[in-house]
Amino acid sequence: MESHPTAISGTGTTVRVEFQGRTYDFAWPRDTPLLDVLLAEGLDIPYVCRESACATCVCSVKVGRTRMLLNESLVADDLDMGLTLACQTLPESDHVHVVFDE
Repeated sequence: MESHPTAISGTGTTVRVEFQGRTYDFAWPRDTPLLDVLLAEGLDIPYVCRESACATCVCSVKVGRTRMLLNESLVADDLDMGLTLACQTLPESDHVHVVFDE
């Protein structure tokens, strides 16, 4: 597991991210979308539009709660499975665990 201090300042949540077979832990400011945090940390997370339209940045929330600012791609069944869009997702709990590449 790799831990890195976040490049974005602020207080909030800790997020554990599984991506491309590796696990990372980061600070996640409550007012910053997950994609912005991960890109600032140097992860090459897939994304295209950053506007919730393409679902390229979809990931699964395994632990914790998040909320999306906007959702134009995921249907109710996706949400029920814990899927979220990293470009629109903000944390609602102190600890969140997300998985990409499932």
